[in-house]
Amino acid sequence: MDPRLVRSSLEQVIYRDEAREIRIQDAVGLLAGAGMQVYVVGGAPRDWLMGVPTQDVDIAVDRSMEEVHQVLRRAYPDIDPVRSRFDRFGMMCWGDDASGGVDFSFLRSPGDIQNDDMRTTSFVPRGDVREDALMRDFSVNAFYYACHEEGILLDPLGCGLEDVQERLLRLITHPRVLETSYRITFRILQFICRGYTPAPNALEHLERYADHDIQGTGLRLQGFVASHFGAQHAQREEFKQRLYACARQEASRKLLDSVFR
Repeated sequence: MDPRLVRSSLEQVIYRDEAREIRIQDAVGLLAGAGMQVYVVGGAPRDWLMGVPTQDVDIAVDRSMEEVHQVLRRAYPDIDPVRSRFDRFGMMCWGDDASGGVDFSFLRSPGDIQNDDMRTTSFVPRGDVREDALMRDFSVNAFYYACHEEGILLDPLGCGLEDVQERLLRLITHPRVLETSYRITFRILQFICRGYTPAPNALEHLERYADHDIQGTGLRLQGFVASHFGAQHAQREEFKQRLYACARQEASRKLLDSVFR
């Protein structure tokens, strides 16, 4: 990876006022200094490997959001720019409105899923990146840039680098996650619209789970479309057509009519 791309992303300002300017690297340094494992996860490492600049940086740690929050509060006692916090799922967005802040989460394990429903599960922070990788969607999104270990890039499932090079969409999600959540169909189609080639297991998921995901998500799909496509009208239309093609059941097609009307 080009270290300039990494440095540019981590130098992104997440909070600014008359007294200070806080960057992602400042928050990362505080958490690592408190003894936490601190990783850049998600799309940023993938983009760096492809030589693409990115400002979409997500941070994962091995501690609770309460512990993350307390470290930041001790460092900046006169401000508390928590934009959102969801302790049960281990998520917090911290920063000002102008920047959008940075998203923190903790490492999770599919073994912690309760009640056959991801949305009602109370996760606990873990320290195993391989277990966390199985909570994610694709191998190209399962890299861990270890900020606490001088920038080591981990590919815990051993297939991500090859798939980035081939732009292959390999599904790596644990079966427990597929059965108890509803996002994967939409993520597969989103990445296909971006030019990725689906691996056989991604196509198998569309065949098996598309109706499950459509009906389980319901009208919340409107928010997914608005968030991920915005003004990208051509991609939005392609996504819509592919989604209708995956819908086998009448109930799914009626719901899509409501979403896209």
